[in-house]
Amino acid sequence: MDIPDDFEKFCVVFWNVNNKDLTDSVCALASSTGTDALVLNENSVSSGRTLAALQREVSSDFYIPGTRSEERFHCFCRSPRFDMSELHSSRRTSMRKCEIGSVGVLLILVHGLDIRNNDEQIRQQYVHLLARDVSSAKKLHNTNNLVLLGDFNMNPYDRPMNLAAGFNAMMTRKCVTPGYRTFQDERYDFYYNPMWGLFGDKNPGPAGTVYDISNQGPYGWSMIDQVLIHHSIVGLFNDVAIVTEAGTVSLMDENGRPDSKNRSDHFPIRVTFRWRKS
Repeated sequence: MDIPDDFEKFCVVFWNVNNKDLTDSVCALASSTGTDALVLNENSVSSGRTLAALQREVSSDFYIPGTRSEERFHCFCRSPRFDMSELHSSRRTSMRKCEIGSVGVLLILVHGLDIRNNDEQIRQQYVHLLARDVSSAKKLHNTNNLVLLGDFNMNPYDRPMNLAAGFNAMMTRKCVTPGYRTFQDERYDFYYNPMWGLFGDKNPGPAGTVYDISNQGPYGWSMIDQVLIHHSIVGLFNDVAIVTEAGTVSLMDENGRPDSKNRSDHFPIRVTFRWRKS
């Protein structure tokens, strides 16, 4: 994560902690990544207890931004200048107001339907409904500056992720430069999905964020924790990384997969945005 001296940065870390008490690892992760905002999914520990640990072990600056519901996402921020207050929440999403430099962004936290309890048709229908809600949010708040972040429970190549009426998410920056594509005379904005660049053996880190070789995980590695960036603010994006260590503690097992026994069955992801200092 190289940020030139004449730039500022905003770093957000997302981690599905698999309903475990991983408070020590959460604190070590926040400290070692230098995160400005930390989002925990499926956190069995109360947000108050997690906050107290973060303030004690990492920084007294951490606080819980204004929120309406903490059922699915626990969010912690290090500086009020990034805001992160919740504008709207539903059962599986949380829409946050986020200030990235001088740009106001809608950060939508997502926890998609899992493959074990929902067939392909149901999951595709869910994505279409969420995409419709995202479109409504853009109109309501009069902005295209959207970032979607979370556990999508889909891979980047799953059809709902890249169908025009779904998330319309492409694999390269160049793919999104046209801004939109047309389907049935309707325009659909492109989103950039940088997680494509982290697949496979040629990536220096793990080949995905989750490993599963059961009949529910036919590819072995899956990249279900993702970030999608609206084409209009791709210039703010710096990088994304799959995190395998929390301080001195490895989040991997002996095979280089998520240590689901002692930690979580998901690796965290760290997303960094940057902008030139004024």
